[in-house]
Amino acid sequence: MPRFAMYLQYLPAFEAASRLGSVRAAAEELNLSPSAISLQLKKLSDTTGIALFERSGRNLALTQAGRDFSQAVALTLSQLDLAARGAREQDPDRQAKSLTISVPTALGIAWLSSVVVEFAESRNITNLTINEAIAHSAVDWEANDMAVVYDNPPFPGKHWQLLSEVRLQAVCSPILFPRLDLQHRDRKLNGIAVLHEDEGDEWKKWARACRVSLQGSPHVRVDSVAQAVASAVQGRGIALVSDVLTRNYLSEGRLIQPFSTSINAAAAYYIVCAAERAEDPLLLSLADRILESLKPARSGT
Repeated sequence: MPRFAMYLQYLPAFEAASRLGSVRAAAEELNLSPSAISLQLKKLSDTTGIALFERSGRNLALTQAGRDFSQAVALTLSQLDLAARGAREQDPDRQAKSLTISVPTALGIAWLSSVVVEFAESRNITNLTINEAIAHSAVDWEANDMAVVYDNPPFPGKHWQLLSEVRLQAVCSPILFPRLDLQHRDRKLNGIAVLHEDEGDEWKKWARACRVSLQGSPHVRVDSVAQAVASAVQGRGIALVSDVLTRNYLSEGRLIQPFSTSINAAAAYYIVCAAERAEDPLLLSLADRILESLKPARSGT
């Protein structure tokens, strides 16, 4: 091993002490104890064979040999810092990047936006944009690198993979559970509002499968499934949604599934990008991260 490699670890302490003229000040700057700085300076002096400092009252004063050595150390550390900075800038995995992704509003609010932000931070992406769209046709493909859509393929000119099939199940706040009439053969919602963003056809389909009467329950139409979920969490009604959207609320106990019956939704969630970018390393990594984030929810179904 080259001799200089034996004392490289002591150079930051020496540089700080020689520049500040104080062991205590060097310790504060490097977040070490004064005794740790003193020990490193002694080891550096022993290893190099150079008398680096002499006492000047409570402060340290460099010897002539120490001053010469200090200049060389300052130059070396500066050159190392510049070399490291240049290497980081040339590393494609650490270069500042831009990423734009479109997600359905409800899925983004539920958990997906958080996953994308975490991914961007881990990849040093300094310019992240998250847009909103539900269907493939609503995505601005000039602006977005990737999209998660609730739709049915094929998507011409695009590469896609299934994120999750969707089964719809009734969810409500636990505070509404006592109002549900589940004991009798003709089960009813007992006036609890049903929340939906379509014409109510999915609710009719679910009611037939579950043998539950919707009679007497007001229908509340909202602009998006995100509003239906929010209203259900607030105890304002019962929503018919996938646990892909509500898994966090279910795990926290803020929502419950009072009925075991579920029905197939009209579409599914897909990860989509331009066909020519199907092998883009960044997009492949993001798709893997999104799929990985959904695994706990899948294993619980």
